[in-house]
Amino acid sequence: MKKIIALPLASMLALTPLAAACNNNKDNSPEAASSPAQAAASNNGDTAKRIKVSAMTILYSAAPPDKSSGMKILEDKYNMDYTYIPVAAADYYNKLGVAVASGDLPDLTVYPGLDENWYNYLDNGVFMPLEKYINEKDTPNLAKMPKETMDLVTYKGHIYGLPRLRSQAAHTLTIRKDWLDKLGLAMPTTYEELENVMKQFVERDPDGNGKKDTYGLAFNAGSGTLGAVSLLSSFNTPTNINWNKHTDGKIYPILAHPNFRDSLAYLAKLYKEGIISKDFVIMKGNQAEDDFLSGRAGVFGDFAWNAYNEDRLKKAKAVNPNFQWEPVPPLKGPNGFQGYAKGSGFNGFIAIPATQAKDEAKVKRMLKFLDDQMEADMNSDLYKLLNYGKEGEHYSLKDGKVVYTDLGTKERPYLYLLTNPPSEATGLNNPNDSKEIQDIRNASYKAGLAGTPYSDPALKLVPTPTFKEKGTELNKILFEDIVKVISGEQPLEYYDKALTDWKAKGGQKILDEMNEAYKASSK
Repeated sequence: MKKIIALPLASMLALTPLAAACNNNKDNSPEAASSPAQAAASNNGDTAKRIKVSAMTILYSAAPPDKSSGMKILEDKYNMDYTYIPVAAADYYNKLGVAVASGDLPDLTVYPGLDENWYNYLDNGVFMPLEKYINEKDTPNLAKMPKETMDLVTYKGHIYGLPRLRSQAAHTLTIRKDWLDKLGLAMPTTYEELENVMKQFVERDPDGNGKKDTYGLAFNAGSGTLGAVSLLSSFNTPTNINWNKHTDGKIYPILAHPNFRDSLAYLAKLYKEGIISKDFVIMKGNQAEDDFLSGRAGVFGDFAWNAYNEDRLKKAKAVNPNFQWEPVPPLKGPNGFQGYAKGSGFNGFIAIPATQAKDEAKVKRMLKFLDDQMEADMNSDLYKLLNYGKEGEHYSLKDGKVVYTDLGTKERPYLYLLTNPPSEATGLNNPNDSKEIQDIRNASYKAGLAGTPYSDPALKLVPTPTFKEKGTELNKILFEDIVKVISGEQPLEYYDKALTDWKAKGGQKILDEMNEAYKASSK
């Protein structure tokens, strides 16, 4: 293996730190066959041979037991000794870097996302290509993964990562449906109609308490980014993606996108009309959500379809039992465009170290293990076994709903899985959710993909030299100037000067370099 150069981690305009785990496990390498017969059996994919499999993944909550009845189900089914290595998110990149540098990567390694280190590792032969193992016969679920998503993990013609699928439907605007009904208002279809509806939410006492204490849009900037991330989607400047394409064929960071001036004018108008809270500058994202759920604001733009859950609904109905929410279909934008920004379609991906390539039988069995985890039929025996455990031991069925035993809550196999079925299979129709939640999720999912949805075109690009040196700081300064315009401290023309300064201090070079990289990647 070539020497691996540790590169600094980088992002496009905003990268949320992810995390994972690894340990110094000397059992990761393929087991040597003790005889020619055993070697032949292994090469033929003989599952009678017990294998050792280690898996490193990102931990976002409490770790499951090291060994349990749930893990034993997996070990027995796949005839393997399974070492599950969860690592806290905040430590993941560091642990991963140590594992790569030591040449002691776990057999199945969750990689958080596309970044400069990932491409460096691929160029240095750290992970093995997997496309020859993916086919409809042996790995039918892996073979059905969306091409658009698989293209993101394909590098120089080879597939190196197996995406942990998530729905591409992402954030949509959410509105208080009960407020609309009470005031006799229709669902808005344009930005002008939305503005009028939100004005009514300010002026006409939609909560019925006799006080003028409500506002239209739950919006915040105190977290260092603009809230209501889906609000400006049909301007082509949503803030839940980092870059977007313009009609000139070039890509731009959202805050410097040619359409953002119109977006900024719209936000400044909403603030001037009292539709946005005067405290938006200091408000955090969770405070904006609380304002929506508690009845202080009528529109919220930070919910993806899977954010509609029983806990949020319960919290809202505790304040107002008549609370109803509804996703807003994509608005018609100033230029006639309608569509929300999509997500990448995955949350990290699973890679296999190149050292495992010499044991094809083990690779095939590990891929079978991953393929089974993508089983989408929630009524199949396979899905129930891998996710719920054994009926009567880990769970029971009551009125068609899964009820976990104490053991199942602590030890079901799901706690040790690395990937999942397509999101719509497990999320939209989770039988344990109420019909109200299922209906709102389906509506949000449908709205998120209505019209002409679009993705961040720079997902596969790595930051260029100028961006790595100056991008974060320049973006911070531009953001601060934008907030001044929204709050009325500065006129709209101030943005023109701020953008000119941004370009002069390195922004133009960032644009040139990133577009050159984008053009090259499109060939």
